[in-house]
Amino acid sequence: MTDTLYPGADRSQWFADHYPGSYMNPRCGVLHTTEGTGWPDYSGGAEAPHVTAKPDFAARRLLFRQHFPFDHSARALVNAPGGVETNTAGAVQIELIGTCDPATHRRWTAQGIQHIFWPEAPDWALRDLAAFMAWHREHNGIPLDGPAQWAPYPDSYGRNGVRLSFAGWNSFRGWCGHQHVPENDHGDPGNLDFATLLTLAGAGSGNTTPPSTTRRVVIWAGATLSAIAALAGITLGHLLDANPQIIDPNQVKPGQSITLPDDAKPVTPPGGTTSEPRPDPQPDPQPTRPSGSLAPGARGPEVQELQHQLNRLGYQLPATGYYGPQTAAAVNDVIGKHPGLGRADGVAGPRTRAKITALAAGTATGSSGRTTAGSLAPGARGSEVQELQHQLNRIGYQLPATGYYGPLTTNAVNDFVRLNPSLRPADGVAGPKTRARIANAALGTQANQTASLKPGARGAEVKTLQTQLNRIGHRLPVTGYFGPQTAAAVNDVIRKHAGLGRADGVAGPRTRAKIAALAAR
Repeated sequence: MTDTLYPGADRSQWFADHYPGSYMNPRCGVLHTTEGTGWPDYSGGAEAPHVTAKPDFAARRLLFRQHFPFDHSARALVNAPGGVETNTAGAVQIELIGTCDPATHRRWTAQGIQHIFWPEAPDWALRDLAAFMAWHREHNGIPLDGPAQWAPYPDSYGRNGVRLSFAGWNSFRGWCGHQHVPENDHGDPGNLDFATLLTLAGAGSGNTTPPSTTRRVVIWAGATLSAIAALAGITLGHLLDANPQIIDPNQVKPGQSITLPDDAKPVTPPGGTTSEPRPDPQPDPQPTRPSGSLAPGARGPEVQELQHQLNRLGYQLPATGYYGPQTAAAVNDVIGKHPGLGRADGVAGPRTRAKITALAAGTATGSSGRTTAGSLAPGARGSEVQELQHQLNRIGYQLPATGYYGPLTTNAVNDFVRLNPSLRPADGVAGPKTRARIANAALGTQANQTASLKPGARGAEVKTLQTQLNRIGHRLPVTGYFGPQTAAAVNDVIRKHAGLGRADGVAGPRTRAKIAALAAR
């Protein structure tokens, strides 16, 4: 099971709701440099990696900001039509704020601009980047391995002698740079000191265990950081200094691993024999039953539904399905505002969950799961939900028509609302206007095949076209915008099937009918 969130990373630039990406199992990592000194906006997320790392020079550490979960594709690589998958090929991507260009480094130095020149990165920056890589080995199975050659910039740009072949990329496991990825021409991160990174991460000379100077403890049930520090003969502050990924010492949970400083005594968990390095256990957490409690660390559709409900009350949570500190804080806020819900301990117990559900749904909520007359909301069941799912599928979504309004239906409704701005907000509820617009779009899908779609077009019909093109082998982001990639895919179909006319990037009636027929197979 993929561990989707990096501990301690903030999510103030969370792009996954707008660009959900494709499911993937991490198999490799790609290191980029931003060639800048501030947090990039990544064109609103259209070109974002999974994570960005920014140097905090005063604290001598890297600050991590996460944009996508690790089990969904990011968007920082070029993925040309044909060839190989890049973003969606299990590649975890991290952008390192700074530069790999010696000329930029000289200019910034002359101007007094504080920055990291990554080929000569300071030890603390390599340490924190190595910790990120080691975490992915332990949690997501990405090996601590990679290419022996890292070309210096600008020689690393374009055809550089180190870029992988399609076959080499498809079989690659480990960490590489943007300069190694096929179908791309970027040369970052230059001649990064990759050998030192591997050594710091615990894989020097092919050794797959961490260096002996790094010791790990897996937190056991009932343990606190203060108790572990006492057993190790150090202060709590010293232990926290060695674990900068821990933001709130009260939020650690069993199964999480921490690092002991070099001067700490070994700590043996109850029933264990050693605190030396070992992979964190990876239990497959089961969602709590509806009648039970949801607590920090829980995962699953029930958590995601709780987050959607809290967002309808005005909170702004990433609906990831993971019960983290932000969700716990929102739950505590609700508890604090409504006497009788008990102690604000971050746990959404049965009474708290019932209260949140009632507040989110409004006074008209009933067993049908509706919020107001004509609306369908998460948690609803029945034939009306099933018909909504059929309608969404006719306009290009791919939902199991179960009759249950769960996270997949919620995401599809929100996506449709975002493509039709007059229907906002995208709060997961299919209100009367949204349902009517979806029904009209579903009814008009067949009739609208008589119209042409051209570059620059937007909307549900474009999204349907992109979904159909992907079913026949293309790899398009399903954005609802008819851009150059969609035009190129349409032209590819036109060229392969006689009688469709000129390959001018326009999806005319015959071309759309052909694409729909091919996708239906």
